[in-house]
Amino acid sequence: METELKLRFTHPDGPGRLLDDPWFHQLVMPDSSVDTDMFSRYFDTPDQILTSRQTLLRIRKEGDRNTVTVKLGVKADNGLHQRLEWTVELPDGDWPAEPETGLDINWFQKYAVSDGDPDDQLRMILEMIEGRPLVEICQARFIRKAYDVGFGSTLMELALDQGEISAGSLADAISELEVELKEGDVRDLIALGAELIRRYDLVPEPQSKYSRCLELLRQQGGLHGI
Repeated sequence: METELKLRFTHPDGPGRLLDDPWFHQLVMPDSSVDTDMFSRYFDTPDQILTSRQTLLRIRKEGDRNTVTVKLGVKADNGLHQRLEWTVELPDGDWPAEPETGLDINWFQKYAVSDGDPDDQLRMILEMIEGRPLVEICQARFIRKAYDVGFGSTLMELALDQGEISAGSLADAISELEVELKEGDVRDLIALGAELIRRYDLVPEPQSKYSRCLELLRQQGGLHGI
């Protein structure tokens, strides 16, 4: 299960204040800073089977790395998001079949990597879309500055994301932090989040990038009442 804290900047100077703060850099593990161009494309069936079940199917280009991911929403509480997640990396950067012809669900389940999430949950979702065409419903483009950070006795990845989500004719800005638990205690994750909020005028972000994309679709009447 993926466990991460999402925080949104409320002022344009917030990211600069974070990056210029010696306190922040004291948390960062040596040589762990990585900048990556990210391009996410989100897919669903024409009748929105996945969206109606709080599930996303994403193809993401991360620099030279390409992945296909399925995420199943579990809960979000005051910016703390916990989701089931399965990912397959595409060594040659190619989708295993054209999205219009659907996802090869046996291929995905065979190669999917997760953090111990239940395979039966994944299989249930995949069987619902087996043989169904997939359509792209929205996108997210952003630059991620990622750092391994230590706080308390816990190792986390802190990602500064800046860019844009888009769906149909609408777009919205991305300016947020994602702090993901890698190893240790979720209480340290929450404590670090509280300190980041205090220092940089952040607020908990209850919505994922995908959820925000869906809001843009709703504004255009593109979700069929979901």
